Amino acid sequence: MPREIGLRAQIALLLFTTLNVVVFTVAVYIVMLSPTLNEHAGYWLTLAMAASVLITAPLAWCAASCCPVRLRKKIVAERSPLSDAPSRTF
Repeated sequence: MPREIGLRAQIALLLFTTLNVVVFTVAVYIVMLSPTLNEHAGYWLTLAMAASVLITAPLAWCAASCCPVRLRKKIVAERSPLSDAPSRTF
């Protein structure tokens, strides 16, 4: 079970940045295109940035669980069998 949670966390981190960009971009468009929100854009954009992080984290976690098992093995990098081998002899 801990390995499954580790894989899910790695996939969620991969998805987090992409989803965060999408959510924040939508928030920026809403703030900039609304005349009432645009008057205090600095306040609303700061709030939108904090809200996008809080919204995206559970969204990425849930999206990572929807990824099929056969794709999880392809997405997450495995440790190389040569990683412990010495690269040079001195």
